[in-house]
Amino acid sequence: MWRNQRRYWLLQNVSGIVGSVGLIYSVCCPDWYGGKGLWDSADVTWLSRAVETERVLGAIACMMAGTSICLCLLFIFCWDPDTNAKCKLNPERTLHPGKLLVVLLMPTAIVYFIPWCSFTYRHKELIKDDFTRLGSAYWMGICSCLTLLVILPSIYLKEQCSLPELVPIMSRNSISSESV
Repeated sequence: MWRNQRRYWLLQNVSGIVGSVGLIYSVCCPDWYGGKGLWDSADVTWLSRAVETERVLGAIACMMAGTSICLCLLFIFCWDPDTNAKCKLNPERTLHPGKLLVVLLMPTAIVYFIPWCSFTYRHKELIKDDFTRLGSAYWMGICSCLTLLVILPSIYLKEQCSLPELVPIMSRNSISSESV
């Protein structure tokens, strides 16, 4: 396989791993705002259902990110594009592991982004008063979302745009027989 395509696949996998690790760190770390995080139970009064939803979606996103890390490592260490790139059922079709990464990692980031936005909305007055108390997990969360929602798909699109033409070259006989 061509060198550039291997680079793109490696970049996709590395950005998937980096985004997923950042997402897991953000969900598990309590340093979102002033030492409070997604799992802090100090302000669970009238917003208990919203907080429970944040936690459930955070846990689901964390599990999806763990699965994505395993898939990225599988593609890095076990995927050989020279032998595994052809579909068994349709030999003319080329398989791209980047498509699977995009299909899995973008929903992971969206599932994480919902509790991040909910936490931000619940604490908007505090954040507006003192912006500097936002912690590393809060910023890591938005960086991982940007990695998974912007950088990974742009690498995939760049790879798809730079692929050589995969349509088989038609012979002159087939062209002349079609025109008759």
